[in-house]
Amino acid sequence: MKYRDKATLYRELAKLVEGALHLDRSLELLLAQKSHRGRRQYLEGLQRGLSEGMGLADSVRKYNAELATSLEVALIDAGERSGRLGMSFNHLARYFAAMDGAGQKARQAMIYPLILAHLALLLPELPALIVAQEGDHPERRMVIGLIILWGLILGGMWLWRWLSHRASASASIDAWLNRIPFAGAARRHWALARFCQVSHACMLASVNMVEVVKLSGQASQSGVLFQASERAAEKVMEGGPLGESLADSGGFDIDFVNALATAEEVGKIDEEVARWSTNETLAAHESIDRAAQWLPKVGYFIVVLFVLWRIIGMVQGIYGGMLKPYE
Repeated sequence: MKYRDKATLYRELAKLVEGALHLDRSLELLLAQKSHRGRRQYLEGLQRGLSEGMGLADSVRKYNAELATSLEVALIDAGERSGRLGMSFNHLARYFAAMDGAGQKARQAMIYPLILAHLALLLPELPALIVAQEGDHPERRMVIGLIILWGLILGGMWLWRWLSHRASASASIDAWLNRIPFAGAARRHWALARFCQVSHACMLASVNMVEVVKLSGQASQSGVLFQASERAAEKVMEGGPLGESLADSGGFDIDFVNALATAEEVGKIDEEVARWSTNETLAAHESIDRAAQWLPKVGYFIVVLFVLWRIIGMVQGIYGGMLKPYE
């Protein structure tokens, strides 16, 4: 399912659950509506699990493992344990709505560079189309150029998705991706926001702190935070305080662990992680906004260099042919 579809689905589920409607009845109502295949498959999986006497989170794990992320499973599980399933659904609705908005900004930022790239490939060949010499095939160069351009675009998209998937478990890949300008900052903020969202939900459900740290690390979808959470969970299990354990793990922002340490002392750690979840989501949006401002400029600069290179090549070809008889 797309982010927008998931945001809509969880918003509807939150509305029905908060209206004190039974889950079975809620799923029946949503299945009766017209919807796309992914949403129907997800709802049918939940319905099948509930009919077998399973909990909602277990139903997602068994029947919707390919459709749901670790964040969804963790938040739904925490919502079931705490009796605040509506809050978990609202968390997920806001998160996926934010991710959908971020994706739209990124796509809009790429429209202008893509247009310039196509113009850079096609415009220099127009004069050759008009006054084509024998043996010259400018249309062939245009087609080859477009194939190469879209091959690079599609290949880059596939590579990014593959690396992002691997980065959820690999700290080295995750750390490398986090160094990419703009995109890396957004990834770091999203990962910490997910960590805090699950931590807050699990704390409200009175989940054991060791499990809170582990579940939050898994839901962060960040190899760096996942491995740091595993190390921190071991220290918490040995009796260490949460803030100090996270600081010693080496993967978390120093300001974040310091804030948790002071909040732990005054007994307001759940409020602190909720505040950080909100702040990190806003910070991720700001990173994407900066990328949306700079990507067109970078794309324009690259296209200008490419056009200048083509113009210089054309001039050399023209004057080279004119001066050849004199040589």
